[in-house]
Amino acid sequence: MIEFFQNHKKQCIIAAVISVIIFAVYLFLLFKPGYWYRDSFLYKQKAPFEGIEVYSGKDKINGVFYEMTMAKDGTKTCIVFTVNETEREYEILSNNSKSNYAEVEIYENGKLVFEGSYFSNMLFSKSGEPFVETPNMNYYIPGELSEEELIPTYNWLYEISQRRNTEIRGDVIWLSFIVVFAGIIALDMFFPDLYWELRHRLSVEGGKPSDIYRAWQKLGWMISPFIIIVLMIATFL
Repeated sequence: MIEFFQNHKKQCIIAAVISVIIFAVYLFLLFKPGYWYRDSFLYKQKAPFEGIEVYSGKDKINGVFYEMTMAKDGTKTCIVFTVNETEREYEILSNNSKSNYAEVEIYENGKLVFEGSYFSNMLFSKSGEPFVETPNMNYYIPGELSEEELIPTYNWLYEISQRRNTEIRGDVIWLSFIVVFAGIIALDMFFPDLYWELRHRLSVEGGKPSDIYRAWQKLGWMISPFIIIVLMIATFL
């Protein structure tokens, strides 16, 4: 490995820099907070003013762009949700003084659209019945809904405003697989005889790996970056 680096020093440095940049971008996207909305992840963006949170993301399936601005002031949360050119303004009032449920009022574009309570992960009307929203707002066929129909449900908006913390887009368990796999490959590259000796040291005396073993070993080194990239992509699926 040392001899290879000395003979290809420039190429190795370029490859190392590119790898560091790719991994840094991967970690940034993996741990950048946001919220899942349908099949899209709304990343948290830099807010123009203190006390305001901005989230945005693209829905490639439906071909739309989502943007959500949220501001909290005590028991009131103001949310502006935009689907391309369709914009809705919401005010969500939540009185959490009750021990087992919250009293909720939701205003849409200044009009009261819901009054009731929230418990057991659902909104309930004042009569105690589960609040049922229009079918298009509860399920959808990808690619067949209009911008208007992609506006979020009141239940989702309430949970975002009161109950759910931001999350990350990817699955961290894949990062563990990447680190372990990259560590194994790094050991094999810097100590080419390590794994061979671990397997054959007790059965061979004074032997060395064959040319075929070396060829397969180098092939593994060349394939490993593509495997790591696949694992990175799998993190976000």
